[in-house]
Amino acid sequence: MPINDYGIVADLYDIYVPATYDIDFFLEETKKATGEVLELMSGTGRVSIPLLQAGVHLTCVDISAELNAVFQSRLDELGLQADIYTMDVCALDLPKQFSMVIIPFYSFAHITSPESQRQALRHIRRHLAPGGTFICTLGNPGPRQKSVDGNLRLFRKYPLPAGETLLLWIQENWDPDDAQVVDALQFFEEYDAAGTLQSKRLLELHFRLTGREEFEKMAGEAGFRVKAFYGDYARSEFDPESSPAMLWLMEAQ
Repeated sequence: MPINDYGIVADLYDIYVPATYDIDFFLEETKKATGEVLELMSGTGRVSIPLLQAGVHLTCVDISAELNAVFQSRLDELGLQADIYTMDVCALDLPKQFSMVIIPFYSFAHITSPESQRQALRHIRRHLAPGGTFICTLGNPGPRQKSVDGNLRLFRKYPLPAGETLLLWIQENWDPDDAQVVDALQFFEEYDAAGTLQSKRLLELHFRLTGREEFEKMAGEAGFRVKAFYGDYARSEFDPESSPAMLWLMEAQ
């Protein structure tokens, strides 16, 4: 089975990922861009669509053709336009540079090997115009690792059209070969209005909990320096024990 293949649940993605807590942050930051913005690992456009509606000139990249197809369909319905590329961020190759590059929703963590992360950062640096800003969002390993305990949990219950129900179960374990990598299994169960199971899907995910010092060193080697560093989307000071996120705003050295 392919790993980190969100195409398996592309038709469900917007149902089980309704998050909006970071939208205002990216709206505020992208307003500061002096030119075009590149969003990497953009999925079905959860962040992209509010940015486009606010007038941001956006190019989007995701490795999943299925997620990109859902995104394009949403753009067509809304009468919006963005250039969408199906591409691996570790092999990013676009014909221009951008005044801002963003990776929302902690998606950089899905690049699970340090060398691949370095490769991605080098490619991102090449696509950042002089004076531009790179925003990379990561989960804070301290609080996040506490929930990795091998237990199967019902994460959430979601209503579907016509009275159906979606249940999402999640189980997370540490990778036996890499103490910073989490191996996750996500089980999606769809029930009809009578409570009868209609379908079940399995999504296998792997993500890396990269620490603050490690990421800053990798980014520095790729040619970035830190402009600002926050612990949440309210721009609070980072606390390694309690902050939910590590929000990096970087510029070229």
